[in-house]
Amino acid sequence: MKKTDTNLKQIAYETIKQKIIQCEYRPGDILSEMMLMEEIDASRTPIREALNMLAQEQLIQIIPKKGIIVLPLTMKEIAMTFEARMLMEPYIIETYSKYIDMEKLHELETKTETILNQEIHEQKDSIVFCTIDDKLHRTIANACRNKYLNMNLSQIYDQNMRIRILGEQNIWERHKVAAREHLELIRYIESGDIPSAVAAIRVHLIHSKEAAFSSFLM
Repeated sequence: MKKTDTNLKQIAYETIKQKIIQCEYRPGDILSEMMLMEEIDASRTPIREALNMLAQEQLIQIIPKKGIIVLPLTMKEIAMTFEARMLMEPYIIETYSKYIDMEKLHELETKTETILNQEIHEQKDSIVFCTIDDKLHRTIANACRNKYLNMNLSQIYDQNMRIRILGEQNIWERHKVAAREHLELIRYIESGDIPSAVAAIRVHLIHSKEAAFSSFLM
């Protein structure tokens, strides 16, 4: 397929975004258009359009004549992220649980059980945990039939992935505790015990927030 500026913009957007979310481009890093043009093999126009999209999602800040800064993760940012999640995620389970993809939920349950039976002690293991965590919360969020909540949650989960990878990569015990909390949550949903699932996700989010704060203060 011939590469056009439109699909090059999308390729650039997705490539840069994933590198930011996975912390290959770390908070505070300075990027340049020239560097990105070489990495993605694209001209200046699609790169600039992709950067404008990422700036709107508050992942970067474009400073004229200076460069592109990957926005930092502050304590305030973490607090706002968890405040929004605490308001929305329990509500989605309570209101839209019948739309949750149970097949995907069971698949994530199996993956979580498998990784819990393994030794974890390297950064790549933390990324596996973070990826499963992200997929679980997005699976639940995808049950929501309110497009405005979905749009907000998608941006929140992008930030949350950065928070987990950057802040918790060496807190192995928290990864295991979070995975056990995930299993409890999944099993409540599968059994149709929605009040217990709502309570479980609230506890999980409280613990996750505490771990995020602790890790960024270390």
